Amino acid sequence: MKSKPNLILMLLLMILTAESCDRPNCENTNPIFNQYDMNSEEYTSELLSQIKEIGQDNLTYWFSSYEEENGNEYIMVHIQNDSLCAKGMIKVDNWGGIEGIKRTKGKGYVGAELRGLTFTNEKDSSKTEFVYKDLARIID
Repeated sequence: MKSKPNLILMLLLMILTAESCDRPNCENTNPIFNQYDMNSEEYTSELLSQIKEIGQDNLTYWFSSYEEENGNEYIMVHIQNDSLCAKGMIKVDNWGGIEGIKRTKGKGYVGAELRGLTFTNEKDSSKTEFVYKDLARIID
């Protein structure tokens, strides 16, 4: 008889643990993020403005995918807090701290929190890009 309550308790704990790892739902309220493609200058400039206003440390980042484009490698991330719900494209030149993502091309990391993610922005005459700098840890 004791095994049935233990089984129920274990199932409940597994469900709660699985739920706690998911990215919180958010809904974008910024029309620029709806109107423009995420690698457009309009989208990137607005995202940069929002990140500067809120502060990188006040946001959470969740891995979405690995992409290769025009000979460059990128990670796509969900960027969130109470007032921001967007997706960002971050160019990666130095894979320090996220070698596993590069090795697997992102497989197995979708939905992982990228805690302590830092990046810079580089602007040239044609576009602004976010460039990966460092990561404290991956919470999977």
